[in-house]
Amino acid sequence: MIIRCCTLICLGLWASITNSIVSAQVAVEEPEAVEPANAPAKDGGEESAKFYVVPVEGPIGPTTLYAIRGSVKTAIAEGYGTVVLDMNTPGGRLDSTLEIMEVLDRFPGKTITFVNDEAISAGAIIAAVTNEIYFTSKAVIGSAEPVTGQGEDINESMKRKLMSYLNAKMEAYTDQYAFRSDVIRAMMDPDFEFKIGEEVISPKGELLNLTAKRAHEVYGDPPMPLLGSGIVDDLDKLISSLAVDTDPVITRFEATWSLSLAEFIVGLAPFLLAVAVISVYVEFQTPGFGVFGIVGVVFFLIAIFGHNVAGLSGHEPLLLFIIGVALLFLEVFVAPGTLFFAIPGFIMMLVSLVWAMADIWPSETPDFTWSWEMFEKPVQNLVGGVLMGVVGVLVLARFLPKTFLWDRLVLKESVAGLGGDVEGVSASSAESSLVGAVAVAVSDLMPSGEIEIDGRRYDAKLNFGSADRGTQVRVVSKSDFGYIVEIADS
Repeated sequence: MIIRCCTLICLGLWASITNSIVSAQVAVEEPEAVEPANAPAKDGGEESAKFYVVPVEGPIGPTTLYAIRGSVKTAIAEGYGTVVLDMNTPGGRLDSTLEIMEVLDRFPGKTITFVNDEAISAGAIIAAVTNEIYFTSKAVIGSAEPVTGQGEDINESMKRKLMSYLNAKMEAYTDQYAFRSDVIRAMMDPDFEFKIGEEVISPKGELLNLTAKRAHEVYGDPPMPLLGSGIVDDLDKLISSLAVDTDPVITRFEATWSLSLAEFIVGLAPFLLAVAVISVYVEFQTPGFGVFGIVGVVFFLIAIFGHNVAGLSGHEPLLLFIIGVALLFLEVFVAPGTLFFAIPGFIMMLVSLVWAMADIWPSETPDFTWSWEMFEKPVQNLVGGVLMGVVGVLVLARFLPKTFLWDRLVLKESVAGLGGDVEGVSASSAESSLVGAVAVAVSDLMPSGEIEIDGRRYDAKLNFGSADRGTQVRVVSKSDFGYIVEIADS
């Protein structure tokens, strides 16, 4: 009973944590009206006054990606017209930057970067793919040359390949802007001389950096600013200037500790799945529902939780997982040994994990279509986790039953059944005392199930055929995970 209560408490805590994180991430507020500043004309309608603000602070990495991806998906699903990146970053990882570029490109509304102090390196690249870039008066942007994670130069061959790829990527994302791809190239490549007409904007041998004032210098015919869309004092004034003749509704993403935890969990996904698979297997080899079942469920939940916070899945995988767990409970407490509920329950749990790890977008996303590519990495994680779990199970079945740890963790439950005291009972004495004993099947043996001897329950397997509940059986021998029995003579 205590173990069942602990399980229910764990599930309850999971639900409360999920709700608290969702509520912590989203907070809607309405600022006081500010006199509109000069800004490009916007389409009317309710969506144009809804702004989703995502802070981009500190080094850019997976946590930044998770925050932006989750925010953009929420903004699409809830009908926001504008996503604003409130940026102050020294740069960061290129892999996360490239994924962020793709995420922002999927948003059907307007994307804006507000450079609040600095947008250096990866920050400049991300800002360049947004529709508009605003600055505070002291803000700077630039210096985006790729380097290693330790800040060292990349070898020339790799650098040429990387620069060619990045230049092509930037052209694809920014071809509708007059100077933007060349500006970013000058920030990335010191060998590139950036000229507009006869005027040299960035000489060869230097990386381009722009102040707010210089980003708004105009060139060309018709005259166009180099990079900026406006200079404002703060974010509230920017949003007020964009929400013409209406009170803006602002949702601010609040970063929590869960983002860093999600980065750790996503990286360990195969290992978490392996532990969960091993725990569930061992649980089905011991009577009742105990510590291994709790560990398996918790590790599955941790994997789903991490990918949910990472902005990959919604809450649907969790619902499917809970249904799978409910079926496993039915197997353990209603029809043990039949596998009638266990097999579909375990399949649902695995499907929920694949679903949780897939990058699913809201149906309102314009270019989102279901494809196999979405599930390649999740399936790889699942297969890797299951294979590690199978290896772990084989190792357990071969070596663990002979160790002191097995006596402490498993034999205690096997001998005590539903709650007896087994202090001082060793594995060898327990086995020898039960072999030859007559037991009663307390579940259908098909051929596995449970038997009862002197008020205690044990896992058992019939050596031939099947037997109904209530049939008398005799213990023939002890196996690694239970007892071998035969139907007793009448």
